[in-house]
Amino acid sequence: MKKEQRYTRLKKILSDNKIRISHQRILVLDYLYTHKSHPTADTIFKDLKKNDPILSQATVYNTLNVLVDKNIIRELDFNEKSKRYDFDLEGKAHFICDKCHNVYDIEDCNINTDLGNQYKVNQVQVVYRGICPDCLKDNNNK
Repeated sequence: MKKEQRYTRLKKILSDNKIRISHQRILVLDYLYTHKSHPTADTIFKDLKKNDPILSQATVYNTLNVLVDKNIIRELDFNEKSKRYDFDLEGKAHFICDKCHNVYDIEDCNINTDLGNQYKVNQVQVVYRGICPDCLKDNNNK
């Protein structure tokens, strides 16, 4: 999808959720849409700051909080020093590499959210930890 089309889609997401549209909010949301790496707020800030020198860290954090509160993005807490963010709200598992600390989506994982009438499930997080294929390959080559 071209940048212009993405921006139109992202503006609609913001307006549909009654969030004031701003250049900074579009930048943060577009970053999450185009970076599937589950970045931290600091990573988002540092990467966006390179092209937008007036962007503040507070703006990034506040934007992320608004987007999480409106259930547009998901905040992922893997008991690490920083939370990570994901534009994809679909129920899926994540794999965290203990060596490189990258986070990967595990798409082919059946996550049951039907617990009967007794519970209302808002979110499910399944997390696998181990060594990713790239780190395993690096270990085998040493």
